[in-house]
Amino acid sequence: MLLRALVVLLVILNFGVAVWWALRGDPGDPAAFADPGPSTLQLVGEPSAPAPARAVDAVATQVVALEAPEAAADAEAPLATETPAPPAGDARCVALGPFPDAASRDAALAQLVSSVARIATREVGETPRGWRVWMAPLPDRATADATVARLLDAGFNDYYVIADGADANGIALGRFGSEAPARNRAEALRAAGFAAEAAPLGSTLTRYWIDAMAAEGVTAESLRVRAGATRVETRDCNAQWVAG
Repeated sequence: MLLRALVVLLVILNFGVAVWWALRGDPGDPAAFADPGPSTLQLVGEPSAPAPARAVDAVATQVVALEAPEAAADAEAPLATETPAPPAGDARCVALGPFPDAASRDAALAQLVSSVARIATREVGETPRGWRVWMAPLPDRATADATVARLLDAGFNDYYVIADGADANGIALGRFGSEAPARNRAEALRAAGFAAEAAPLGSTLTRYWIDAMAAEGVTAESLRVRAGATRVETRDCNAQWVAG
């Protein structure tokens, strides 16, 4: 009987330890062993006590976590900028011409002064097809032939005697694609005692233009009429003109 009673007692003790172990909480949590403090009596209608600091901190942490993505997105998004629209009275630049000579161009300038914000002149020369070196027509063919003999003695063997036309009895001494070599050849011939000269082939007509920035409210066509120009061409405004 004593042995049976001892066994029963041990079973009860083990059961009690197991129940205590299951109900005691997480041993790693300091709150399980913290003193809950004296209990207080709360009357009906009495405002509830403020939440513990730890609970408040947890709620604040969740709120910050929810707002953080929006704040990060706002920080990464570039600031929107608006490009200002160009003013309605933007300057318009044109080229007026061509004028046959400087005198007619200057007369047109005087007519445009009151209708433009800026104005300038420009001269455009036609590019020649090439350059030639030659000697002007000599009195007769015999003189031309004697000059050719002198050229050969001096070492110049590139020549051609012009037989007819306005330049008859003149001597052609070479054609060149640009001005510099033609002038060098003519200089070498002059140094040897020959009256050679370099001249462009074709027309070298110079055309005169006026570049203008129209004043506000003035049209390109009205500028053309006022200047008496045959053409008006729209051009890009010079940045320095726009800046004033």
